[in-house]
Amino acid sequence: MQNALIAAILVTVSAGKDNALHLYELHPDSNKLEQHEKYDLPGSPGSQFVSPDGKILYVAVRSDNSVATFRINRTNKILIPLGLTKIGANAAYLATDQTGKTLLWASYSDGLVGSHSLKENGEVKPGALSRIETKRCAHAILTDSSNRFAFVPHTGPNAIYQFRFDAKSGKLTKNNPLTTSPAAGLEPRHLAFHPKLPIIYCDDEKGDSVTAYHFNLDTGQLKAFHSQSTLPTDFDGSQNTCADIEITSDGRFVYASNRGHNSIAGFSVDAKTGKLTSIGQFVTGAIPRSFNLDPDNQWMIVAGQRSHDLHVYKRDSTSGKLKRIFQQSTGQGPSWVQFIPKK
Repeated sequence: MQNALIAAILVTVSAGKDNALHLYELHPDSNKLEQHEKYDLPGSPGSQFVSPDGKILYVAVRSDNSVATFRINRTNKILIPLGLTKIGANAAYLATDQTGKTLLWASYSDGLVGSHSLKENGEVKPGALSRIETKRCAHAILTDSSNRFAFVPHTGPNAIYQFRFDAKSGKLTKNNPLTTSPAAGLEPRHLAFHPKLPIIYCDDEKGDSVTAYHFNLDTGQLKAFHSQSTLPTDFDGSQNTCADIEITSDGRFVYASNRGHNSIAGFSVDAKTGKLTSIGQFVTGAIPRSFNLDPDNQWMIVAGQRSHDLHVYKRDSTSGKLKRIFQQSTGQGPSWVQFIPKK
């Protein structure tokens, strides 16, 4: 019984219009989602991130310019609220560094990136370590595996901002040059690091594509070298924008969401070059702003932001293709889906 409890597959969903975080359990035997808890927040939740040790969940409370911190209790299948910290910005995206000692965030509306130190218990300390102006439309921020560099895709200026990161101080500083850009009109939104190759993938909000960048491990500079459409050839791209991106832990497949075509686009990855080949599109709910792969890459859950529902898919590890097996209603305006690691 204890092993079954530890192995529970937990999923959290940010319901933006409800000002609430929903906690579910995915049951592999029935393929269904069971809701355990609903956590009310003082504003609209968005981006989520689980600490590297798997103990803490961070949630951006966007309209409150704050971050909510929860301790993950897998045994009882609950989240324990630890506190709410004002960061002075509306964070569209947040993530810890590789050590889990610093929280990084990017603000779309404010055109800012920043960092905060984390307490021993995981709470966010008030007072920014870094607070750097970029331009509006900062959509994401992640450090590379070496923890020396951080990248921030911006849709508006059609650029990825490049930073150096000092793990000891927790501070970001501008790299030189500060930005790199794909072809005109693509507008990178979210990013994913290849686990083996020095390559970063970004989904392009306006370009309806995924662009691959060579990543110089010494200088922290990116250079675009390949793009692949997320849409079938017979669809009018003017009715679509891309939102989220994921890569499998083995680096063999990349997925990106289409808002408008309402699908997840799948790609196989060339093991040597990192170039992408389409494996098709898989139907979702309306406006799939967020989706997430479970840590074992067997399942995917996609949130329909406009249809207010969750779609559960079983993933074929050989072909990379997705099979939708369950659908259910969730809170209003789901904008983020986060699997909780089993550890």
